[in-house]
Amino acid sequence: MTSKNWAKELEVIHKLEARYGSMDNVPESKLANLHKMPGIKTVSGDYMEITRTQYNAIKLVMEGKQSKTRTSGVLNHSNSWIDRRIRAIDENKYYITEE
Repeated sequence: MTSKNWAKELEVIHKLEARYGSMDNVPESKLANLHKMPGIKTVSGDYMEITRTQYNAIKLVMEGKQSKTRTSGVLNHSNSWIDRRIRAIDENKYYITEE
């Protein structure tokens, strides 16, 4: 993964937050302009939401260090749920969320 200088994108985000108090209050037109900036994309519906703990456990399965059955027990999810997350990670269609 290449590193990126996010200074310009962060500057725009900070200005919007300062002006509107929160990104939740920013009008759609301003958000549309923000999403046109290189490096910032809207998260489409086919992206999976994965916590850092889930990601680390699923990576163990992908590397063959842990079985799917054991991981499904630890995460309290089915094997098919894990399969969908593995596919999302393989296709780079996921994003990490807070736990």
